[in-house]
Amino acid sequence: MRIKIQDQEIPFPLTTLQGRLLLCGLSEITTAQIISDLKVSQTSTEEKMIKSVIAALKCESPEILKNYETLNSYDQLHESTDKSPPFILALQGASATGKSMLAIDFVHYLSATRFISTDTVRQVLRGIYTREEYPELYCHTYQAYIHRQAGDQNLDPVIRGYKAQCEIIGPPVTEMVKLIYSEGASTIIEGVHLEPGSIGHIGISVLEVLINPSEDTHKSMFITKHAVGKLRTVSKNASTREEEFLSTRKIQEYMISKARKSEVPIIELKSYDTARSEISNLIISKIEEIIEAHT
Repeated sequence: MRIKIQDQEIPFPLTTLQGRLLLCGLSEITTAQIISDLKVSQTSTEEKMIKSVIAALKCESPEILKNYETLNSYDQLHESTDKSPPFILALQGASATGKSMLAIDFVHYLSATRFISTDTVRQVLRGIYTREEYPELYCHTYQAYIHRQAGDQNLDPVIRGYKAQCEIIGPPVTEMVKLIYSEGASTIIEGVHLEPGSIGHIGISVLEVLINPSEDTHKSMFITKHAVGKLRTVSKNASTREEEFLSTRKIQEYMISKARKSEVPIIELKSYDTARSEISNLIISKIEEIIEAHT
């Protein structure tokens, strides 16, 4: 599909509209139908496309149409002034809490052109620092306490090991977020290495969310991570994973306490569908807050 924007005809990626409609709360079936109708109609301009979508959404819940118009208002604000900030979503949580899978969805929903995984940053840093210099960098967060510990001496050794790894990875991630924020690019961040409340100060459009499955669900997700994700750095041994889960859950409980103190929203992961819906509602609310602050 091609449309005219600023008198220039360009290919239009309908997947961006698809993600936006899903973010608004529209079902996948109805979203697919709207996209299909647009392909047939060969809409010529962005304005006509938006009008066509609004006409279709008038048959749906008023809340969905309201959400769509809110997102369009944010786009107009972002285009009209350099003072309008880009949307940045940070999904936080310990290993195997489901944050990475949710992050993939929200790259689509928000058409984010930047994506940061703190695990990837850790891999980059391993190419800079040797195992001898920073042994705590060459392991999982729940294993780092064996190599080095940092922070309050009264904290659990596992938490102090986690904080030691965060001391190396957190600062460059924060600097990347600041730079991306200044550039105006929508961004998704996911990872364990940003403590809840650590980047919200960067700007009004930064939304931190902690993903928190119940302990039983978290345990099941953690133990099956090798079978599901095929990661070679994750032990196949069930008893080893059981022991490692105890450390991982300590990190998750620590992050929960930090989220509560910092008033970071906590999403209970019962299913990916409900979590996506709850996070989407948080995003819409945050965007309404941004619009109000800049109009």
